[in-house]
Amino acid sequence: MKPVWRRLCVPLGGLALILTVGCHGRPTYPKAHLTEAFQTLLAEERLHASVRFVDHTLAVQLEQPDALAQSGGQIGIGPAFDEATRKTLTVIHRVLLSTDAEVRFYVLLMSDPNVPGAYLTVVRYLDDVRRANVQMLDTPEMFARTIFELNFVGANVLTLEQYVPRDIRLEEFLSWQLARRIQHQLTEELQQDGLVNVGRCGGQFDNGEFAFTLDVSPSTAGSLDESTIQRVFRTATNLIAKVLSNYRFEDFESVRLTHPLTGRTLLLPKTRLEVFR
Repeated sequence: MKPVWRRLCVPLGGLALILTVGCHGRPTYPKAHLTEAFQTLLAEERLHASVRFVDHTLAVQLEQPDALAQSGGQIGIGPAFDEATRKTLTVIHRVLLSTDAEVRFYVLLMSDPNVPGAYLTVVRYLDDVRRANVQMLDTPEMFARTIFELNFVGANVLTLEQYVPRDIRLEEFLSWQLARRIQHQLTEELQQDGLVNVGRCGGQFDNGEFAFTLDVSPSTAGSLDESTIQRVFRTATNLIAKVLSNYRFEDFESVRLTHPLTGRTLLLPKTRLEVFR
């Protein structure tokens, strides 16, 4: 059963900036009563949701009928998706932008009782939300910095404790974000001419190294020519350098890019990545 990404991404674009202005002075929602505040506000919106805090990460699980849809073995969004997501994110931003709690990330895990096993995830870095709130990020950039994931887990039932067992780290978030941005950029630059297919690109951070897999294959029989392979690596490298620079993230040692089809690997120490910024 496959998620329908094209159908999913269009309406989510309109939700890229659902922000509220934080208050000065004493926090409206003190850290000591944060969970109660969320539960009250979500209940007022008639949302069936649960809340979990793990160190600096807020996780909200929402079950909403008709938020998702299933058709012909594919999963997409349903008629209740826009309103439910808008209300939930508005509550999240309202509280997190007006609290003294040190929350760095939030995760929204959405499911639909009518489509069991399907889960939509939204992950955001709160500093991105604050920057967008003062117009330091435009809507396309904020959308690019948001993790959207639609998964089908079969008969398994996910809980917040299982899905968010610990605090999210910035290097993890950046690896997830960059993998999706690389896939999108390669699709825009290379797939439109019909010569290649771009699949799902992966990303992870381990022992000081960002590692990304670049799933690019020829659309017909044969192999990729050298100029295309070089372009794939160059596009990914430029994007990685730009994003890490924009986040001013320096706590890494190297970046490794792998093209599984050819077995080609490019290893860039942090000092060499500076050249591409």
